[in-house]
Amino acid sequence: MKKYPIVLYVSKCRALTVLARRKYLAHSIAIGYKGLVYCFIILTSFLVGLTPVLFNFVVDPYNVNRVFNLQMKKEKISLKAHYPLWKISNYPKEQAKTLILGDSRALALKDKYWHQLKMSDAYNFAYGGATLHEVIDTVSFIKTSPKINTLIIGIQLRSFSPLFKKGLNRVPEAIKLINEPVSYYANGFVTEISWRQIEQRYESEVMWLKDLVTKVNVNLISTAHANDVSIKTEKTLEKLLDPRNCTSCILPKLIASQPAPIQKIMLPKHALGLGLWTELWPPIILNRQLPKTFAKQIAKNAQSDWQSFNFSQQYWQGLVSIADWANSHDVKLIFFIPPTIAEMQQQITNYGYAKANQKLRLDLAKLAPVIDFDFDSALTRNLDNFNDAYHFNYKVAKMIIGELIQFISSSAESKKMAYKRRSQITCPITPQETLRELASTGIVMREGSACRIWHKRHE
Repeated sequence: MKKYPIVLYVSKCRALTVLARRKYLAHSIAIGYKGLVYCFIILTSFLVGLTPVLFNFVVDPYNVNRVFNLQMKKEKISLKAHYPLWKISNYPKEQAKTLILGDSRALALKDKYWHQLKMSDAYNFAYGGATLHEVIDTVSFIKTSPKINTLIIGIQLRSFSPLFKKGLNRVPEAIKLINEPVSYYANGFVTEISWRQIEQRYESEVMWLKDLVTKVNVNLISTAHANDVSIKTEKTLEKLLDPRNCTSCILPKLIASQPAPIQKIMLPKHALGLGLWTELWPPIILNRQLPKTFAKQIAKNAQSDWQSFNFSQQYWQGLVSIADWANSHDVKLIFFIPPTIAEMQQQITNYGYAKANQKLRLDLAKLAPVIDFDFDSALTRNLDNFNDAYHFNYKVAKMIIGELIQFISSSAESKKMAYKRRSQITCPITPQETLRELASTGIVMREGSACRIWHKRHE
């Protein structure tokens, strides 16, 4: 009997179904695998992107959250990198009663100098390189503080130029970063400052890590043998001077190795147009050799300040608004004009702004008292009192604070301590300290030693 093998019969339709299911299953597995890969990539990218956020949250270079205490001295780096961001984020809103605003000259009136004279409620809100626009916006920011009783604003004529510092205003950015934590922690600039803080705090550890990375890179990279691609050819002077060798070359213009000579425009007194106030601004003639830094500032910076100077009415209206707010909220407003060396003062007259310089004092005095240190005096003629033509040293800063305290403080102890420190500056607080007095158009000027006070007649 013939035997036939038994064959399992599967219909063609069913076989195709099984095959399709297998292909579908394989395809699903492949899709699922790819999905996991994509998820992994997305998760990795998210974590990488989150790293600087976590880094900034921990380091917190501007003390926005103050969660971790890494024992860092942050102010030195963070302040200079972004003055408004540091000052606003560290503003002791509930304690500060006396605020000092302005540029680097106002910044020189440091908190610790005030605190040494028992003025612990003083907070320096000045910024290096500040514009008047930034001062006005900062006052708008602090208006909500109910504790403020005194505002001291450092100011000078050049502050009113909209071209000064190209109208820089860092205050809105600082406020936004503080009010929006996500923007702060994800900000590249903040990350850079965080890293600089780490480098300062853990200097030896960072150096060790850098050395380790350098060694690893050296071991991983094989030696490359490359041919010298430099072309060593000798050309005669005649060939080098041939114009065909450099058809688009332009020789640089000659630059003087020494600063340009200081302008000396001696105008008759009546030409200044100052009327009664002319005697306050005699020509400053000092035949002396200035240090190079001082001479360069007088020649270059004065030209930059005054050659294209234009008084901004917008800035002035901002000051008027501040004065109105201070008056309506019982806040004492004081303007102070920081000293510069005598030669720098003369440049204002040389460029034709003597009348505007005098008028500014009269106009400011209509808004609030003006404590003026920027005129020809023994203080401003003595170069030992200055670090450069614009900036006075810390000794003068302490003297200025002492005189401001005499004018604004109600604390007998603070006044007594400040009085004992008097030396080169004596503001005419009392009739005995007044060496000269002039009055006109409702404004009185009283002059002491290296200090003038401008105010309304009845103040």
